[in-house]
Amino acid sequence: MRITIILGPFLPVPTALGGAVEKVHLLLARAYVAAGHAVTVISRRYKGLPHEEVVDGIRHIRIASFDRSSSLAINLLYDLRYALRAARCLPPSDITITNSFSLPVVLPRRKAGKIYVHVARFPKRQTAFYFRADRLQAISQAVADAIAAQSPVLADRVVSIGYPVSEPYFDIDAVQPRRRTVLFVGRIAREKGIHLLLSAFASATKTHGPAGRSEPWKLRIVGPHEVTQGGDGVAYAEELKALASRLGAACEFVGPIFDQKALIEEYRTAAVFVYPSLAEKGEAFGLAPLEAMAAGCAVVVSGLRCFDDFIEDGVSGLKFDHRGRSPERSLARQLARLVEDQGLRDRIAAGGHHAARNFQVPAIARRMLDDFASLMEPRGI
Repeated sequence: MRITIILGPFLPVPTALGGAVEKVHLLLARAYVAAGHAVTVISRRYKGLPHEEVVDGIRHIRIASFDRSSSLAINLLYDLRYALRAARCLPPSDITITNSFSLPVVLPRRKAGKIYVHVARFPKRQTAFYFRADRLQAISQAVADAIAAQSPVLADRVVSIGYPVSEPYFDIDAVQPRRRTVLFVGRIAREKGIHLLLSAFASATKTHGPAGRSEPWKLRIVGPHEVTQGGDGVAYAEELKALASRLGAACEFVGPIFDQKALIEEYRTAAVFVYPSLAEKGEAFGLAPLEAMAAGCAVVVSGLRCFDDFIEDGVSGLKFDHRGRSPERSLARQLARLVEDQGLRDRIAAGGHHAARNFQVPAIARRMLDDFASLMEPRGI
């Protein structure tokens, strides 16, 4: 098959500025090439990257684009301009995959082949624009259900296939004893619930933490705050640092880490990973907690439905009630259980690592390729 992947207008490939969607599609592109398919990736032009090249058998085409704005209207305009440029340079394809808002409308069918829309966000009525799509790939069952509810006419075109996790995350055999560290990795944005984590960490380690240990528990917060990288900006970052001031040296804001080896090292050295997202209509999957599970962390997440695809409460992770009257107390209770009980930490970490194996690259790539093939089959009369 001739497979073309058109990624969004704001982040380059390779992932010099991060980006879960960009990262997983590059992983899958390599798997498609290994399976004998011709793959082209179209992404935004970025300094130091050639406008066109072939790497690992993947043809890369990079086109002019823009940095993300804080204005939704401007971002939609940027997306449309980028989509028109991408459509003009589209090679003849059997399958064209995109996560762009505008591309499903403007793609030329004769060159695109089957239009495969990757829905990486909780739908907000934009699915009405996907009427030309042959398939809508929801990255969680929660998103699939929301698409079907919002656009019933598209329900029979929806499939739920989650994100893959690359193999280096799973290599935990040589991991040294983990530090007494609680880790968060993600965008520094209000909807991620980081303010809850600061409060819960203070409570769990002060009231419930083991006594008589030489090494205190520490909290590391990894991720970008810049608006261009999906964060909520300097003001929110400073607000969080003010909240964390009472923790002193026990809390560190690390900033973004885009290098995979360095990020894996963060996961491998932490004992607990917390992802307290509050984004009911924004969190679609949660790649960071899945990566943490693969790397052997004991994971705590909020009760968002998207996490149900890979976390069973009390088995492969712990969940807290983010919708209750006191979500920070609910998070603190779950965090305290892991802080106090090494045996529980080990059981949750082992259960999470086992569950994450369902999302290894070969398994997800096979599901994707099988779905592409089903779209290429002649329809019966």
